[in-house]
Amino acid sequence: MKRPALASLRARLLAGTAALTLTALLLAWWLIAGILERFVEQRFDAEKTAIAQAVMAGAGFDATGRFTIDPAPADPRFERPGSAWSWQVSDGTSVLARSPSLLSADLGPQGRGADAQGRVLDRLALDFTAPGDGRELLVTVAMPAQEQVDAARTATRPLALALAVLGLVLLAGQWLGVGWGLRGLRALQADLARLSAGQTGSLPRPAVRELEPVADEVNGLIETNQRTVQRARAHVGNLAHALKTPLAVLRNRASPADAPLLERMDRSVRWHLQRARAAGPATPGLRRVAVGAVLDDLGLVLRPQALRRGLALELAAPEGLVFAGEPEDLTDLLGNLLDNALQWATTVVRLEARREGRDLWLTITDDGPGIPPHARQALLARGARLDESVPGSGLGLAIVADLVGLYGGELRLEDAPAFPSGLRVQVRLPAAD
Repeated sequence: MKRPALASLRARLLAGTAALTLTALLLAWWLIAGILERFVEQRFDAEKTAIAQAVMAGAGFDATGRFTIDPAPADPRFERPGSAWSWQVSDGTSVLARSPSLLSADLGPQGRGADAQGRVLDRLALDFTAPGDGRELLVTVAMPAQEQVDAARTATRPLALALAVLGLVLLAGQWLGVGWGLRGLRALQADLARLSAGQTGSLPRPAVRELEPVADEVNGLIETNQRTVQRARAHVGNLAHALKTPLAVLRNRASPADAPLLERMDRSVRWHLQRARAAGPATPGLRRVAVGAVLDDLGLVLRPQALRRGLALELAAPEGLVFAGEPEDLTDLLGNLLDNALQWATTVVRLEARREGRDLWLTITDDGPGIPPHARQALLARGARLDESVPGSGLGLAIVADLVGLYGGELRLEDAPAFPSGLRVQVRLPAAD
């Protein structure tokens, strides 16, 4: 199943902090840019007001009734023809004076006329009266609106760059901060890996306070699991041993007609006794068993049996190959498989061990008659046998299957490719470093 994009805790933290950071930066841009634009607007309004006040201060009518401005505003922008920086004074019906930048044009008696070049103008109009005549006059100061826009952009462009750099720095800091904050989880993961590999029996106290309850719960679960498995082993073992002696007495006293029933009861007792021993490790991976040492012990027991039957027993395992589990479980598993192979082999039984990644592979091959494909699955059931004439209880492969299942492994029954007939059994178990 494909995981969602934000299935990772790291991805969720980074996505959340990045979203908050970008939102804060956009809000800061909106507020600061608005303040700068307002500042630029006020600066241009102050310039227009200063020009208007300079015009009104120099305005007056002479003795002949002619309107004059002396002195005129000293700003070169209003002197340059066609600059769109202009001023004029009108009495509502005619223009009395205008800046040199307007040349022969004007802004109309009301000061609302269009620019000669079609530019959008920003205007300021004030009413006043001049000495020598009491009529009401109107001074209009105009400037190109685009210059105010350009000035605002010039002020806000560095702001945008600064906020972008700040955003990158904050995102980098958040990435580092999240990584540093998750170090506790990585340390806990490493401790769990050591626990699984059998290098420790419990989780150490985490350095991160929030993870301490997790370690306490895991350690409590390990202790509870150990007590439960040990108690179950003890109860089942005691029960099985308690039944063995009465069954032996009954077998000695029973009639031939009761022998099958007693044999069935004895088989069940042996089954549950084996199951009690093969309950798997109390803590997975807590034990580490050298495969070579187990094969050496099995070789001492099984080679005499192989010699009596004229068989070759070949046991091979690389140096340093380690099984993550209980030594009794590996001994029972291999012992049952090798014993079955020796019963059916014609000339040779081979065991090969190898490691692939985190898995331990055990392959047992014999050149006997093999097992038909349709009967292989049935043989894994408790007490199932193909040939009743051969001694045995039919528990071997079932016990092996149970052990493999306890360790989360895999059991395969296949044709032996190296012989015309025969059986190859492949077992996958967890390997330890």
